Amino acid sequence: MSRKRSKADKNLLSQHQIIEQYGLSKKLIRQCFPKPQLKTVRMKSGAYWHVGVWPREQVEQMLEHPEIAKALAEQKKAREEQRQIEEIREIFRQVSPEVLIERARRMKRSFVLHVGPTNSGKTYDAIEDLKKNTPGTYLGPLRLLALEMFDKINAAGIPCSMLTGEESIPVENAQIVSSTIELCDYHTHFKTAVIDEAQLIADPSRGASWLKAICTVDAEVVHICMAPEALSYVEGLIRRFSDQCSIVRHERLAPLRYGGICNGYRDLRPDDALICFSRKSVLSTAALLEKNGFRASVIYGALPPEARRNEVRKYTEGETNVVVATDAIGLGISLPIKRVVFAETEKFDGRDFRPLSTAEVNQIGGRAGRYGLNEFGEVLVMGNKPIIEEKLGKQVRAIRAACIAFPRDVLATEYSLELLLKTWQSMERSSAFMREDMHDAQILLKCLRGLRALETERELVFDLITCPVDTRTEALVIYWAECARAILKKKKIPLPYFGTETLLDCELQYKAYDIHHQLLRRIGVPDDCTEERAAICERIAELMRENKEQYIRRCKVCGRELPIGSQYNICDDCYQRSPFEPGGRRRF
Repeated sequence: MSRKRSKADKNLLSQHQIIEQYGLSKKLIRQCFPKPQLKTVRMKSGAYWHVGVWPREQVEQMLEHPEIAKALAEQKKAREEQRQIEEIREIFRQVSPEVLIERARRMKRSFVLHVGPTNSGKTYDAIEDLKKNTPGTYLGPLRLLALEMFDKINAAGIPCSMLTGEESIPVENAQIVSSTIELCDYHTHFKTAVIDEAQLIADPSRGASWLKAICTVDAEVVHICMAPEALSYVEGLIRRFSDQCSIVRHERLAPLRYGGICNGYRDLRPDDALICFSRKSVLSTAALLEKNGFRASVIYGALPPEARRNEVRKYTEGETNVVVATDAIGLGISLPIKRVVFAETEKFDGRDFRPLSTAEVNQIGGRAGRYGLNEFGEVLVMGNKPIIEEKLGKQVRAIRAACIAFPRDVLATEYSLELLLKTWQSMERSSAFMREDMHDAQILLKCLRGLRALETERELVFDLITCPVDTRTEALVIYWAECARAILKKKKIPLPYFGTETLLDCELQYKAYDIHHQLLRRIGVPDDCTEERAAICERIAELMRENKEQYIRRCKVCGRELPIGSQYNICDDCYQRSPFEPGGRRRF
């Protein structure tokens, strides 16, 4: 039999040929195509095989079938998107700190690196030089730290203004500006700048702000305060653009030691700080302590800064005698604490519960012991948990990469903002730097789908989706979306509407006012909600003064109070009495 195909054969296509030539799937062919003709084919072995075939003309007609046309359009779109992704990837591969470093080389600056553990006087020494050499700026990670420096510098008789994402406090004839690092003024020349907590240069969400400040803040002398694990990377970075760099090593002024196990509130003393890792645990622990004769200040992330400041004030002025806090206490909040007691040793990281890292143990535990007040600081743990003893004082792995910001100039390209963010998030990590985490921006962008402004006002949209929003709280995301849509439609944005009935309501209301303020600031509209936020903080203080027993965690079976640091919602007795499920697992 001749191996050449006849003209008639060439006009007949098998399923395999249709898939190969037109990119259709087997499923689509089975669903949409009519029953095939049978063609007999002789194999090399001599056997005959029956193959289903369709005339080419019929196949091309079937391409107009709605389901097939839709599938082909999606395939074409996917191929086009993949082509664009490869082009965008090539653009992003060129993004590196080199642009910042090149700018840094053109600036004449000297650097002083203050290196040491918590409570070693790094920031104190830097601030003392700042006060002597003005004009200057302090750049910190938290609004609470910026406020603390604002208070201290003004108390020293040096006019100082404050600027954070939440508020601005101008002071007449100010010689120093204390601000959060994201609001660094890159257009003003300073004599001195202080960059605090520079180990956060490796933070995937905010680290790009430290990288930019170190490279381009316009100051004759730049003091950089950091934990030891950041020294190698930061010094190496600076050596690339300046040979004027000195290192000052600081040791703890009050030695730190492991104090062993704390057996519940009976072993607690005044001037202790108990560490928990959730709002519920903090409030429950504070309620249990007050029930047993202590007076507790509470500090946790969701608490408004003014309310946190008030809790710190109550402790430092003696209105309370213990502190119950989350890891919000770890970054620079100055408290006269002698002992830190870890009531919990695991924290939720947004996905799962995990043990504390060495850096977290040392950062939080390092708050124990204030120089001049205590000979030493002690760190204890509730329960037989060796993790604190194992990690306290141990060396933290050195930082190997800094975070670089998403490049705004790509907004001028032809690619959609959604695809730019998607590609940026999927880029491989370099050995020298990591890319800014834009996951929250992706979540917020999805809330704006369908608006024409996504293409016509991309710069504005980008400013809106990079507004700090707790995307794990659905109510705040919904409120942000209402405000953002109103801005893009040139309408008045709504005021927060969460009320102040409960502590949770107050926290949501305050965060919503922050969103309101941040969004208006991004579009250049003045917003003064100072009175409203002050009223919320007063309401929180009122709720804090009320009977805290409502916050005590109780066993879901017998209703008994759960002990401090309990990770479960059932007491040990009920757990031991509970029947087993099939397979040996307990019911609870």
